[in-house]
Amino acid sequence: MLKYWLAALAALTLSACSAVPDELAVAENTNSVNYTTALENPEMTEGQTARWGGVIAEVRNNDRGTIIEVVNYELNSYGRPIPSDSSDGRFRALIDGFIDPMVYEKGRSVTFTGTVGAPIEDKIDEFPYLFPTLNVSGKYLWKEIEKNTAEVDYSSLWYRHYWYSPPYRVYYPVPVRTQPKTDNDGGN
Repeated sequence: MLKYWLAALAALTLSACSAVPDELAVAENTNSVNYTTALENPEMTEGQTARWGGVIAEVRNNDRGTIIEVVNYELNSYGRPIPSDSSDGRFRALIDGFIDPMVYEKGRSVTFTGTVGAPIEDKIDEFPYLFPTLNVSGKYLWKEIEKNTAEVDYSSLWYRHYWYSPPYRVYYPVPVRTQPKTDNDGGN
């Protein structure tokens, strides 16, 4: 009986830990197209499911929807982009509807799911570039990670805790006593 309870507990524990956010979930047994594959063979990957992510480079709204240009980075196991010093390139996420550029601002990490569309030829500054596109069905804007700073304590190990602190003398401001002033100045 105990082994059934342990198996049920293990199944419940594993099912409670969803690795990928619900907005980025795809159907089971779906092969996702890798970004580099879509970049190298755009005609063969068109219409297939993909999950790409990276850092937002630009957001543009027009009458047909929103175009978000993203610097592509590899995704970790739960779909968050891992920014690094190298990138495979950029892609454009095409979204029906309005996306506020103040919320999806430049430099934020984002992940998209959808189907691969026809590539778009455009420029990055003056450089001609072929952008793979993703017709977005799901999007997830990641919260910014706060950097924690650590300070190094160089004091000796004995004095690390307050109850072992060295006996520093603390000076507190106290009132000073003076002699009361009298009118007897020696005879005048």
